[in-house]
Amino acid sequence: MNLLKNVKIDQILGYFGAGKTAKTTDIIDMSGYDGALFIAEFGTILENGTINVQVLQDTASDGGTMAAVAGTAAHTVTAANATLTQSAIAVDIFRPLERYLEVTVTPATQNAVICGVTVIRYKGKMGPDANGDLLKGTQLVSPSEA
Repeated sequence: MNLLKNVKIDQILGYFGAGKTAKTTDIIDMSGYDGALFIAEFGTILENGTINVQVLQDTASDGGTMAAVAGTAAHTVTAANATLTQSAIAVDIFRPLERYLEVTVTPATQNAVICGVTVIRYKGKMGPDANGDLLKGTQLVSPSEA
C-alpha cells in the first residue's frame, strides 16, 4: 500500500515564534473521510509550561459554533522535554460526530515555539483528493542506496 496515495495531507497551521497565545488552524472538511490524525509540532519549549492541543468540531463550515470534543491532549512540559529541540503531540479523531474540524494549540505558563500543525485524513470512502497542498510528494519503492 502506498500511504501517500491513500491519505490526504494538509498543513493547516504554520510557524509561530515563542509565545503563550493560542493559535487556531484552518478548518478541514471530513466529508468522505473516516478519521484525521493531527500532528502539532514544536520547537523550543520551556519547563513547567503546558501545551494543549484541542480538537473542535462543527456542522457549519464557517466555524461559527465550533465546540471542543471530549478529551484533550494537554501536556505539562518536564525538564527532559525542555531539552528537546523538536517534539510533537498527535491527536487522532476517528469518526467525528460533526463534519468540520479545527485545532487550537494553546501554550500556557511558559513560551513554546509552534512549528506547525499537519493533518492526515484517512480511509476516504471515495479515496483522497490529490495532495495538491504539498510542495512535493515522492514515492520510493524498494530504493537502492545512493
